[in-house]
Amino acid sequence: MRNLLTLLGALPILVNAQDTNLLNTFTISDNRIETNVLASGRNVQVMTRQEIQALPVQSTQDLLQYISGVDLRQRGAWGAQADVSLRGGTFDQTLILVNGIKMNDPQTGHHSMNLGIDLGAIQRIEVIKGPAAARYGLNAFSGVINIITSPEAENAVMAGLSIARSVDVDFPEENWTGYQVSGSAHLGTEASRHLVSVQSTQSNGYRPNTDLDRTSLSYLSSTETPIGTLKAMGSVLRNQFGASGYYAFPIDSSSEEGVDTYMGALIYEQQFGSVGLKGKLYSRKNFDTYTLFRRAPEIYQNKHRTDVEGAEVHASIPSKLGMSGVGLEYRREAISSTNLGRWLREYAGLFAEHRVSLFNARLAVQGGAYLNYLKDDGLQFLPSASLTYQLFPGANLFANVGRSFRMPTFTDLYYVGPTNLGNEDLKPEQSVQYEAGAKYGKDGHLIQASAFYQESSDLIDWVRADELAPWVPMNQEAVSTQGVELSYSLTQRLEVVEDLLHVNMLRIGYTWLNMQRLQDETVLSRYAFNQLRHQFVAQASLTFKEHWAFIPAIRFNDRVAYQDYTLIDARIQFTQERFKVWIDGSNLLDTEYTEAANAPMPGRWLRLGVEVQLH
Repeated sequence: MRNLLTLLGALPILVNAQDTNLLNTFTISDNRIETNVLASGRNVQVMTRQEIQALPVQSTQDLLQYISGVDLRQRGAWGAQADVSLRGGTFDQTLILVNGIKMNDPQTGHHSMNLGIDLGAIQRIEVIKGPAAARYGLNAFSGVINIITSPEAENAVMAGLSIARSVDVDFPEENWTGYQVSGSAHLGTEASRHLVSVQSTQSNGYRPNTDLDRTSLSYLSSTETPIGTLKAMGSVLRNQFGASGYYAFPIDSSSEEGVDTYMGALIYEQQFGSVGLKGKLYSRKNFDTYTLFRRAPEIYQNKHRTDVEGAEVHASIPSKLGMSGVGLEYRREAISSTNLGRWLREYAGLFAEHRVSLFNARLAVQGGAYLNYLKDDGLQFLPSASLTYQLFPGANLFANVGRSFRMPTFTDLYYVGPTNLGNEDLKPEQSVQYEAGAKYGKDGHLIQASAFYQESSDLIDWVRADELAPWVPMNQEAVSTQGVELSYSLTQRLEVVEDLLHVNMLRIGYTWLNMQRLQDETVLSRYAFNQLRHQFVAQASLTFKEHWAFIPAIRFNDRVAYQDYTLIDARIQFTQERFKVWIDGSNLLDTEYTEAANAPMPGRWLRLGVEVQLH
């Protein structure tokens, strides 16, 4: 491991940077005012399509664990169930977007990653860290993850198959296996592109009662019309899995969960001269059935249905004074549950922001606010401000401050179970965060460094006094969080040895976090104080003779409530025109580790996969 870390650290020096093209500064998708990575006054991580296709992953959840500063806590393999958080926040505090459409489920953040999207359709993933309510609205408490998808520009039909087997010495007598089949079709004309994809994942698990049956179907289109660009997206996801140790340990060794998620959205974009207009309509329905004893569902079973509908309109307006943005949104959240009851809440919001450049565009200042009205909770004013100062071309200093707000989920408020009890007296979470940092990008290299400080009040955490008491969500009076984030990424292909060895991708990141509460620390914390203290991630993609690739990946996580662990994954891949075959190794060190709850994660797994372009 030490030798591999040394190699990864030395690669930026070893590469022969003959390609001196300027850094490809990706534009960060936004509802109104768009900026590139360097010009943004925030810490932003971008994973590109080239990086996504190279990594040894089988699901969108797997992708996120390789992004610096993202805390992904899985309870099972192959994307069965995963929680995602940023900067020490809980899984309810990160806003998940697909093409700008909100995916968060009001029942619980455990369902926010039920996306049903095709890995092959992902063009990039943008992670905007820190409070982002002024730009994206509620639930952007600790950051935003926006997954950008689109059909290919050329017609193509793809098919893929992968098979996997556990090499876990803890269960040598068991035959833990799985497979995944997928197919996609990119069709249409230059003005109207369409993508239809299907994927099925089957596995008998990696320990008793961790089987998985997951199927998704998705559609995506982009059509140019005389009155603007119309995009449509929709997906169906059916996910059934054994949930041993997921939620109700120690009595849930035979529990199971089934989740069906349906999503549809329309996005309209048009330029009226220099004025940009964007409109969104979306609907998301989630059906969740949790059975404590899968062979005796009559003993204890919960059925939940959530319905979310929303609409947004945004505009960007340039002037001599800079760029202005305004927006409106409406969102309706409803739940019908055998456990939580029937509840409805609606809210409406108003966005306003402005960006101005000064001193020959060396200084950029951006300010904005989100005014939200939620029935029974009144108005919330959530301002933010950021600035970027260019020291010299490619080197920028930045700083930002913002306020956050999050409503409790329906589970936080109303759940009743043998090991968990909701709390109807919960207050909304609030916080203010300050951040400062620097960025440098040139000749394909991008370096970011930042430090932040956050003060939170009424932070919601599930706690209990001892191991025999049920978990109950309570408001923490005051919590402070400090953090430092460092990252390096190679954004273009570089040659190491002429005509022999190239570096296609290199990413290295480190995160340090510290959380302190001014309330009784004798209680046990389930979520809010199980954050990462230290995280190190690194990935590289090395190409030999164009056709062969070696992709190593390292993750080190030191979490407050669990034993620290190091994971090494790798892929060996051969590519020939329309054909690609690979071997993935996950957790090659066969490390024993747990990321969430009482659900030990898999040991060593090997996967063999093939992908063919049929047309």
